[in-house]
Amino acid sequence: MTKKIFLAVLATALSLFSMNAKAEADPNFYIYLCIGQSNMEGQGTIEDCDLSPDERFLMMSTLDCGTRKLGHWYHAIPPLARCDTRLCPADYFGRAMVANLDEGKRVGVVVVAVGGIKIDLYDPDGWQSYVATMNESWQINAVNAYGGNPLGRLLECAREAQKSGVIKGILLHQGESDAYNSVWLQKVKKVYDNLLAELNLNAEDVPLIAGEVGNEDQNGICSSANNIINRLPQTIPTAHVVSSVGCTLQSDNLHFDSKGYRKLGRRYAKTMLATMGIEADIDEDEVPPIDYSQPIDITNRFTYCWNSAETITSDNGILVYNAVQWGGLACWLGEADWSEYAKLVFEFAEPTSIATQIFIQGAGNAEIAKVWVNAGAERAECLFDGHDMSKVAQVALQAAANGTVKISKIYLLRQVPSGIRQTESTSDEESYQWFMLNGQPAPKGFKGIAISNGKKVMKK
Repeated sequence: MTKKIFLAVLATALSLFSMNAKAEADPNFYIYLCIGQSNMEGQGTIEDCDLSPDERFLMMSTLDCGTRKLGHWYHAIPPLARCDTRLCPADYFGRAMVANLDEGKRVGVVVVAVGGIKIDLYDPDGWQSYVATMNESWQINAVNAYGGNPLGRLLECAREAQKSGVIKGILLHQGESDAYNSVWLQKVKKVYDNLLAELNLNAEDVPLIAGEVGNEDQNGICSSANNIINRLPQTIPTAHVVSSVGCTLQSDNLHFDSKGYRKLGRRYAKTMLATMGIEADIDEDEVPPIDYSQPIDITNRFTYCWNSAETITSDNGILVYNAVQWGGLACWLGEADWSEYAKLVFEFAEPTSIATQIFIQGAGNAEIAKVWVNAGAERAECLFDGHDMSKVAQVALQAAANGTVKISKIYLLRQVPSGIRQTESTSDEESYQWFMLNGQPAPKGFKGIAISNGKKVMKK
């Protein structure tokens, strides 16, 4: 690690420590509460370009998730809701916000969302009776992840967030389940008014930004709900509605795909910025460049164990895996394409006392790759060369005996595409002008693939 990179990492770590340790609100730290159902919790595939947000964009963890602890601030690397959620509108809302605010300002999001729910889940008087009607285990599990009371958890985290910054808005994406008559409008108003009252906020200072559900131009199966959603400003004067026209959907015609979430999130930001008097020129379809020199941290994706006798906990940013013989600390991926990656790395917080192995499976539990790691290891690597990594279903760290394994980080390293060389900037290279792949001059401090002196270069 270079001295420059080390100092940057140290500064960031100290900043986060300060935020989590002190209860002193920063007026330049803008916080947004994000609520809703499945499209707000996020159903889009998390891609490489989504994993390097601006360091001024943060998320408060609304539950314990891997190394993330409830009520603490972290860099806003997806997922932002729960451990098993994906890309959501808040991801690119936050990115677009910091890109259009002064450098001294930061943005934080607090996301509490549950798939398939009605707006009643956030009703201060009716949430308990509504939860009692749930009979789907996946939905009940999501509610329980928020302590059995998502509204209470939202308020708890919002109050904690107010110790660090200032709540500047509420983002809503909900309605697929129930926004089909005017009753929904009144229910949303009640939810909004209650949040304002509980958190001592003024409506004029904290607008409500609501997004349309999948639009009819994308064959959205719930598009008729937009007729009601678009009437929100008539019921709530400080409400604004974000169009979903052109926001692409997945094959279920219900959930946005990754491209659709990026576009929708940027529209949320453009609308919020407009309420602040900022007319932002935002490229809704931009795909962020990928920095191939950076690892992809997937530590927080390892969320369950194969054996019920095993446990996984977090201790000051360290995953503590209490293993049984041939159990497994696992990460479920479904069918992920890892063809662009070179290897998977586990870094242990202390030398292992037991032998372990990294085990990678495809569909039907078929073995794709594995590597044995002797006791006493400080690091374990599984190289992908020679393996078909196009459909990875599950990854696990298995133990050869009962014992405890402490893990500081789990990450993937990318393969650098042919034709791109990686380099540290040199005085000779700095004499050339840098351009991004779209032909535009690279902004100051740009990191990623750029063109310099007619060559593609990884600018660090």
